[in-house]
Amino acid sequence: MKKIKLDKIPYLFKNVCLPYEVSISDKLAPIEGSIIVAQALENEGKKDDFDFTNGRLGKVVKGDIFPGVLGLRKAVVEFASYIPTQVKIGDELYLVCESGLIGQISGVYKSWGEPMKVKILGGIIDKNGNQCNLKNYSLPTIKNKKNIPIISFIGTRMDCGKTTMACKIALGLKNAGKKIVAIKPTGVAFSQDLYKLKEYGSIQVLDFVDMGLPSTCNGNYKEIVSATENLINLAKSYNPDLILMEFGDSLLGAYHVKDVLNYLPIKQQIQFLILAANDLLGVEGAKNILAKYQLKIDLVTGPIANSEIGVDLIKKNFEIEAESNQYKIPKTIKMITNLLQVKKK
Repeated sequence: MKKIKLDKIPYLFKNVCLPYEVSISDKLAPIEGSIIVAQALENEGKKDDFDFTNGRLGKVVKGDIFPGVLGLRKAVVEFASYIPTQVKIGDELYLVCESGLIGQISGVYKSWGEPMKVKILGGIIDKNGNQCNLKNYSLPTIKNKKNIPIISFIGTRMDCGKTTMACKIALGLKNAGKKIVAIKPTGVAFSQDLYKLKEYGSIQVLDFVDMGLPSTCNGNYKEIVSATENLINLAKSYNPDLILMEFGDSLLGAYHVKDVLNYLPIKQQIQFLILAANDLLGVEGAKNILAKYQLKIDLVTGPIANSEIGVDLIKKNFEIEAESNQYKIPKTIKMITNLLQVKKK
């Protein structure tokens, strides 16, 4: 066991209260959530973005020593990673997400750039000499049977307008005197979407990191569903008028979005479902998939709805309302306000 000083601490440690001097061991558990210390080996021409615990998006540079979390990522258009069966001092792995996620690369989307290589310096241990794991720092599991309407946001791919629409709804409802809490139950850890939602009016924002998960693509769908159920219960404890539930990644990705949507106790609480889509084929596919789970799309947004012809074609082909998220969203706010009024009666 020895002490080591950290230069920077990323978003994954938002609940850990990690000091800048930590104890490390040469014994590392190669499992999801293991907390380790790494050193940046390069940053020139690499993905060197760094998502700090306070929400600032900065940089990590060659030589920086920082804590990370072993985990998986299965992003189609960025990086994908897995956890090696063995992790030793001196091993070279990669920073696969700016939040501090570390793993072995299994896929790179070429136009995204190259991931940053890091050297493993040790595993962070507690006062009893046990290696720390992110799951040790999850929020408590609670029960909450309050009936709070949930608006769900799903997408046909990453970066298709979910967060933009969620932020505008949060602002519109805040201006209408409503109390909003936002949760992100799936994806890979990244603070920026959550801070945007808070800036636009959500009184609290929670995500799967609060449940001790660095991402939600570990193949254990029961764990992801259980974590989502607890996030909803925690959101209800703030007594909001509405919960915004934005799913990271896409409906057909590897992050268990479909498993959460098909879980009856959660599905029954979704009162309004917004799809962000890039094209008409995406709307068609999402509509058919959701129908299998007895869910329907209430409104479409995203690139396909950013023109009048797109909105008209959505109505014509699918009989679904649509609205661009690029400007004011009076139609969406009215639909949701009417929903809240009905629920209040």
